[in-house]
Amino acid sequence: REESARCFSACSIKHVPLCSAFPVYAGALFLVHAALPQYPMKKGLIPMAMKVGIQLYSVRDEMKKDPVNAIRQVAEIGYKNLEFASSCADTDPGVGFGVDADTMVKLLDETGAKMVSGHIRPIDENTIDAIIAYHTKIGTKYLGQSADFYTGYDHLMERCAYYNWVGEKLAAHGMQFLIHNHYHEFQKLNGKEILYHIMDNTDPRYVSFELDTFWAMRGGMDPVEVMKRLGARLKLVHQKDFSKTSTSPVNLWTVKDPETLITRETFGEGMDPKDFCEIGTGIMDIQTIIDTANALGAEYIVLEQDHTQLTQMESVRISMDSFKKFSGLDW
Repeated sequence: REESARCFSACSIKHVPLCSAFPVYAGALFLVHAALPQYPMKKGLIPMAMKVGIQLYSVRDEMKKDPVNAIRQVAEIGYKNLEFASSCADTDPGVGFGVDADTMVKLLDETGAKMVSGHIRPIDENTIDAIIAYHTKIGTKYLGQSADFYTGYDHLMERCAYYNWVGEKLAAHGMQFLIHNHYHEFQKLNGKEILYHIMDNTDPRYVSFELDTFWAMRGGMDPVEVMKRLGARLKLVHQKDFSKTSTSPVNLWTVKDPETLITRETFGEGMDPKDFCEIGTGIMDIQTIIDTANALGAEYIVLEQDHTQLTQMESVRISMDSFKKFSGLDW
């Protein structure tokens, strides 16, 4: 890209009539376009690049101590695009930890950050109005659930109907519902992966996807191919890395029975916290993931550090340093 820019600059010759200079400019424009990855374009020759974000679950211990200070710290590190996680929507419709909407708006203004998405549950008839009111006020664009578990095909279809219901409710207020995966969504029901059943039985107007590439890989899939299958419905990417020193199998179906549906109780069996490591320090081909997501028009790549051997703030700082080494990203 830098070579192309220099080429274009060199062709910007002063005192040349526009008509005679046009072939030079046109040739330079062609070179610039050819040199750039073919991402969706916003304006002119500026390629779209995903913005880097953070799932605040990555610093959950700090959030429990002081959520306002924790958000200030991650914003200072460089994470300006935030995603929250809360499982107490029946008592707190916001980002959890008792932070009211006015305080959150003030904090986001102060830090220059924004709440782009969140995982929240339960979302039901009793909670959805308060959830919508809170997140409309603070500007959250995407809402979803961190995990769901299925007892069979009929139950999966019931959940798809529920996802459509939530998505339609959110869409009326300018928000969209997200499906976030772990590994068990790549178990098969009726010969097809659960995630693809969800894709085929939900309305694209109301339901989008946040692909966790680590968990897709651990579900025996190629994350890049899953991203391509999701296409334009892929809006966010969850990223972490798999440790080079892990002794665990990458594909969890080599130690779990893929025919036995995973439950919330059996989800963590056979996993080791040491499998997880900071961005850019493991085995995942993150640059190819970034390039593919950009080509599909995804908006954010969100760090989600489930486990770390470091302090949580040290961990997310290392990942930010690594994000800066990749191309095709913005902040």
